[in-house]
Amino acid sequence: MPGLTFRRNILRIFLFIFLLFAAHISFSQDLNKKITVKAKEKPLGEVIKEIGDLGQINFSYSSSLIEVDKKITLKAKNKTIKEILDELLAKYDLEYMIVENQVILKSQKKEDRQDEEMKTSETEKTKPKFTVSGYLKDHTNGEVLIGASVFAKGTNAGTTTNAYGFYSITLPESKYEMVYSFIGYKNYSQEVDLKKNQKISIEMEVSSAELKEVEIVAEGIEAKIKDNQQSEMKLSPKTLSQMPGFVGDVDVIKSLQAIPGIKTYGDGSTMFYVRGGNSDQNLLLIDEAPIYNPSHLFGFFSALAPDAIKDVQAFKGDFPANYGDRLSSVIDIKSKDGNLKKFGFAGSLGPFTSNLSLEGPIVTDRSSFFVSGRISNLFWLNYTNFYDKTLDILFYDINTKLNYKLNENNRLYLTFYTGNDDLSRITNSSVSTFGISWNNIVGSLRWNHIFNDRLFSNTTVYSSQYRYYLFVAKEHNDYWSTTISHSAMKTDLTYYLNPKNTIKTGVEFSIHFSNPGNLHFSDEEVQKNAPQIPMYTSLEYVGYISNEQELTKKISLRYGFRFPVWQNIGATTVYYFDNSGQVYDTLQVNRYSAYKTYISPEPRVNIKYSINNKSSLKASYSRTSQFMQIISNSTSPFTSLEVFVPCGPNVLPQRADQYAMGYFRQFLKHNLYFSAEAFYKRFYNQVDYKDHANMLNNPLFEGELRFGKAWSYGAEFMLRKSEGKFTGWIGYTYSRTFKLIYGVNNNESFPAFYDRPNNICMNISYNTNKRWSFSANWLFLTGGAITTPTGFYYYNGYQVPVYDKKNNDQLPDYHRLDVAVTFRINKPERHYQHNLTFTIYNAYGKENPISINFNKIMTDNGKFVVPSNLNGDYMLIPTALSVAGIIPSLTYNFKF
Repeated sequence: MPGLTFRRNILRIFLFIFLLFAAHISFSQDLNKKITVKAKEKPLGEVIKEIGDLGQINFSYSSSLIEVDKKITLKAKNKTIKEILDELLAKYDLEYMIVENQVILKSQKKEDRQDEEMKTSETEKTKPKFTVSGYLKDHTNGEVLIGASVFAKGTNAGTTTNAYGFYSITLPESKYEMVYSFIGYKNYSQEVDLKKNQKISIEMEVSSAELKEVEIVAEGIEAKIKDNQQSEMKLSPKTLSQMPGFVGDVDVIKSLQAIPGIKTYGDGSTMFYVRGGNSDQNLLLIDEAPIYNPSHLFGFFSALAPDAIKDVQAFKGDFPANYGDRLSSVIDIKSKDGNLKKFGFAGSLGPFTSNLSLEGPIVTDRSSFFVSGRISNLFWLNYTNFYDKTLDILFYDINTKLNYKLNENNRLYLTFYTGNDDLSRITNSSVSTFGISWNNIVGSLRWNHIFNDRLFSNTTVYSSQYRYYLFVAKEHNDYWSTTISHSAMKTDLTYYLNPKNTIKTGVEFSIHFSNPGNLHFSDEEVQKNAPQIPMYTSLEYVGYISNEQELTKKISLRYGFRFPVWQNIGATTVYYFDNSGQVYDTLQVNRYSAYKTYISPEPRVNIKYSINNKSSLKASYSRTSQFMQIISNSTSPFTSLEVFVPCGPNVLPQRADQYAMGYFRQFLKHNLYFSAEAFYKRFYNQVDYKDHANMLNNPLFEGELRFGKAWSYGAEFMLRKSEGKFTGWIGYTYSRTFKLIYGVNNNESFPAFYDRPNNICMNISYNTNKRWSFSANWLFLTGGAITTPTGFYYYNGYQVPVYDKKNNDQLPDYHRLDVAVTFRINKPERHYQHNLTFTIYNAYGKENPISINFNKIMTDNGKFVVPSNLNGDYMLIPTALSVAGIIPSLTYNFKF
């Protein structure tokens, strides 16, 4: 039966081919099966097994060739198995092949990978490139989102929005999934078929689900790891609101003092010191205009109302080239634009201050306004009498902003701020009112213009003025006053050349005016005999350029150059001093005539090495210059007798070189961010004062100044958790600061009075997601350096102290705990939201001294001495003056 046998064999062959083809079809259908997989920091082997179980697929691989224990994160919703495998395995240099009914995984050969990358690179080079650009905004109010992440999924191309919410990214022609993310907001993705330049503006929604918030924050932390910037920290309104404020008032400036590397002076002060710099070496900007005295009531309150703040960015070093004019820090504050969608109001009522803000659209989605006002509620102190004298205290501030969208390529922003303090003492004498007053007035007009999809510009015109008055008699209008004003015009350009290069450049022209303090009397005869202190007028020209460049997938650079030119002009009187501070020549300068010019080039460079997608190393060098300084020989935080003096023939520009390096790491599983930075900083042409310097109302006060150098070094550590029910950070700083001033302390080095080696800061918040939230802030600092007498002697019947070295001693260590409890009155879905906040400043009543008075001890030999150890257990201890004990407060907050 050969024919039958042949037919059976043919049938078997066809049956085998059919079964093989059917199996292939069946298996192909399995690869096209859609599944949902979600894994966070799981081993690769477990993820592969889960995919196999869901898709009923058998995987085969060698654990010796594939890192099955490697932790990975994967999120795929309703995608085919093929799409998931292509995305997952390509990310970890793996590939797969189908053999019979199995998926075999193997490691991609290095040569194949390099060939594939070269082919892709060559293909991308030949493809035309197009740009996606636009704005990212908040869906509910239209506020732009600063620092939001934008990237093309599956590529290394990404960018962030600038200070105006604008982004631009250039890619080869292809189809992309563009992903937009920002901390606290839902991720948004959009498919883009990039065949031409496209403008895509997104309104992002606030995240409500806790899980989504965690995922979004993880991406935000990863963006921070990948960013070149170091020595910087951002504080959002949400973070600020969670921190205990002084007497219930959220305080922007004092919140900065809880950041590692930024040290507070002490209780009731907005003065702070950054990486060895003095308090006048910090630049505070509000919508790009400087504020010279950001304090109310001598510093118990900051001059910026919390309701007006949208974003705070603090630079401790590694300054981008567009920032300058200060040596130690830049605090860049952006105010709210105003709600483009609907009207609203918010405010607070407390025993110390009241706040109210209004916002809303002028033309929906086109223009809006924001108005915020704050006033002190300290009228109850007016009735506190001390020896028949009444104290009158009043301060207020007003912040307004208008923004108008002219068209898709042009926008205008107008900002105005004013703040005023008035403290008076009223007596029953003929001249009944004495007091002090100071005020800030700031205004800025900004114009955003988009030239094309890659070129963005911002032009700003601003003016800032600060005045201080010391009233001898308000009724007679007799006072001493000092003034500084600063007006400027500048243009900044950002050119998004390609995903690997972002170029920034700009120019600025400024006019500075300073009155270093003059007396004014209503009586003309008295005025004629008052000394006249020469005033200052200066011009400043600045140009800068920088480029942020990605060299490889792991290495990126940011390099730039800032070129400021400072010029002093008349009319004024210039005194020239010799090394001993004696006048040897005088020059009368005519109006607009230049008499001194300084040029101070400032190179900046930063390098980042990405160890992996979770950690990176960064290093930077920056040169900074400062042409305007505060002249005040008082270290008290409660004085506003500050004189602003520019550099000139007798005062050289201050300069600083800062070197910094750091390690940055994210821990996605616990939503943690860790940073460790070390720095070394060298200061030149530092200003100090001779012993017993006469600074007030002295035309020759520049002869009282002494100059030298300083240096600082230290290390800063921080561990931060940004989202979830439990948030906050803990930081530690060790740093030292020394000065060497010629003509002071026998020309020997000494610690600066703000040299406080150890600094611990802890800020924690807990939100129950119901009605209660809790927060606490604890600070510890080594006591500040002070000069103490080493003995006493008698002269003509008077006891005279004997001093040896400058800053030879220290105040006791400073530490303070602030706590706050907030109870939300309304249900979450209500439009009208209100709560009660109970705060305790200095919760355990630590008396932190700001000065020491010494009890003199008479020895058995009849000599007067003082204790040498301020913290010792001697019978007689120096008496200390502290500022604040326990201060409780209850504040009612509301928002609609």
